[in-house]
Amino acid sequence: MSALRPIAFLEEVRNTPHICLAEGLRAANRAVMKHYVDSMAGSPVNPVQMSLLMRVYYLRNATMQTLAQHMETDRTTTTRNVDVLVRDGFLEIGEGKDRRQRLVRLTERGHEALEVSIPKWRKAQDELKNALGDELWNNILREARTLIELGGIACDRTAQAA
Repeated sequence: MSALRPIAFLEEVRNTPHICLAEGLRAANRAVMKHYVDSMAGSPVNPVQMSLLMRVYYLRNATMQTLAQHMETDRTTTTRNVDVLVRDGFLEIGEGKDRRQRLVRLTERGHEALEVSIPKWRKAQDELKNALGDELWNNILREARTLIELGGIACDRTAQAA
């Protein structure tokens, strides 16, 4: 096997903590998710499911498309996550104005899961907020929103160019 030739860019970033923003954000997301998962141990739902149940609570009867928009994810991912919560009895799907429209709503079990999980979720949230401080907490959320909006613009530009 021959010796590998140096690649200039990779040598430049060799000692950086993360090679790119995506890698850094994934690592941060894993750390934050681990904190929520650990804090919510024993809850009937995990943090991702908790977010989905909270959105359904706010929206009451939501179509998959509306729910996906509010979760800021694609419809396929939302449907897959909803299906698990339906299977486990936390959500139910009913018909909307016509048979093609499916409306997602909380079941009694889903409502109870929220009531049981919220204190643990809030504790995790409060611990992170206290560790970061109000200013950094608010900056992170604001900058995350900026990244989300830039991502949408980048996707829109790519679609328009095609």
